[in-house]
Amino acid sequence: MESSRKTTDLLSRQVSRHLTGFLQPGQRLVVALSGGLDSVVLLHVLRGLQSDLDFRLSAVHVNHRLQSAADEWAAFCDRLCRQWQIPCAEFVVAVIRRGGESLEAVARARRYEVFARQTAEWVALAHHQDDQAETVLLQLLRGAGLPGLQAMPPQRLLAPGGPSLVRPLLGVSRASLQRYAAAQGLVWVEDPSNRDPRHARNFLRQRVGPLLDEAFPAWRATLSRSARHLAQAQAVLDDLSARDWQQVSDEQGLKVAALHALADARALHLLRWWIRQQGAPACSERRLQEILRQSKARPDHHPEIRWAGWTLVRHRGYWKISPPVGQDPS
Repeated sequence: MESSRKTTDLLSRQVSRHLTGFLQPGQRLVVALSGGLDSVVLLHVLRGLQSDLDFRLSAVHVNHRLQSAADEWAAFCDRLCRQWQIPCAEFVVAVIRRGGESLEAVARARRYEVFARQTAEWVALAHHQDDQAETVLLQLLRGAGLPGLQAMPPQRLLAPGGPSLVRPLLGVSRASLQRYAAAQGLVWVEDPSNRDPRHARNFLRQRVGPLLDEAFPAWRATLSRSARHLAQAQAVLDDLSARDWQQVSDEQGLKVAALHALADARALHLLRWWIRQQGAPACSERRLQEILRQSKARPDHHPEIRWAGWTLVRHRGYWKISPPVGQDPS
């Protein structure tokens, strides 16, 4: 009994410390509830903290209908929230792949679109330390740069004027969540796709993780710490690019000659920063190098770089960026 209480109190204190840095009294916090272990634990912890931290708690369940049991999971979330007297909304989304998009990426995009429409200040996700460490490994294997290697931020704005994401469990191991769930007698649903090793994350979790445990038992905490350090480095570089932007741009766009005057590494980071500021998807290293190369083209040439529907065109001494046709440039 004493051990169970310590487990419960420790996790509650960790989540409370994370939230008290920014959660204001009276604000609305929505938990993204899948019905799995992680989100059920997060909802239970926040339910216990609601009166102490003085926030309004609700839940949202996104039903992708990709699994035969999807409607059963939605019904489980509804029953759980009724039992705990927490408002819960279900959103059914269509997951349609186009081109070379992965099913997981499209489903994630639809989820985040739902999160961005929530009437709340915060949307809480249940990503934990193991998820963070696995994300760092995946990004390393994909050859990601700093933006990818910083993995998942503890919080970020979802959309202008909309809610922000918060991840209160990033410093908590999955083992701690399992101990909490056992101590509280919680129940949850299991997604069978989480056991399929054909998915890269599952392969790391099931095959690679146990091997790392043998020689590096603290690898999850270590990689999560590396992600925090890389995020700090990224913040410094972003600040440098924001300063560079003031010198190399005006209302017409990015000055080609000023970009060309920067060292290549600095120019590349400025381009990444500018593209990200426009809300555009990341541009490949090959295309970024092509932008630098085309900056040296003859003045009467007007090269264009295209990716994911976006266009970067050089015209009259400036690089200008345009979103896909029909998308609001703001």
